[in-house]
Amino acid sequence: MKNSPPPPKPWIVDHPKAFVLGCDPTAFYVEPDGKKLPLVFKTVFDIDGPDGRYFSGIRNNLLVLDLHFETDVYVQNLVVDYQPAETSKNKNWNNEALKSISDRKHEFDAVDPSGRVPVFLTSERLYKVLMNEGKPLATATELYQQENVVIPAEKNKLGRPMIALYRHPKYHYKKQNPYFVKVRKALSL
Repeated sequence: MKNSPPPPKPWIVDHPKAFVLGCDPTAFYVEPDGKKLPLVFKTVFDIDGPDGRYFSGIRNNLLVLDLHFETDVYVQNLVVDYQPAETSKNKNWNNEALKSISDRKHEFDAVDPSGRVPVFLTSERLYKVLMNEGKPLATATELYQQENVVIPAEKNKLGRPMIALYRHPKYHYKKQNPYFVKVRKALSL
């Protein structure tokens, strides 16, 4: 995006138990006169900012998994730069995402060279763009109903385990308790 502010910083912890991956930092607010302006965050999901709405659902899901964002998770967006439109309305998002995968893989590998720390995906868009070519894609409902919640490293472009932990309210822990039981079990292995 032209004249874009600097990207928000990732949320970094020393020894993460998981990575949380968002799509991109793009969000807007509308002034009373109807002018649409971008929101600018210091950190990804505005984690340390005054507006908790972007991370609160994720945080609640993490707490159910006994993970505290302050100490247990490294949080980053796949596309770190602000975009001209929000992810769901951005026709070029997949192209931007594909260009960003290598950077995120290197970043995560530098933090966890073992490749064992899982990545929680906050959106189905991430799942679709990160899966290796030719692999069948499950719907969000299918992912949440599968017995094995872990998407193996060899099936995705990040080369590490991935687990769906979608932000959409439909996938909140209160509505998906059996899934969260399986995720807790998978994390304890």
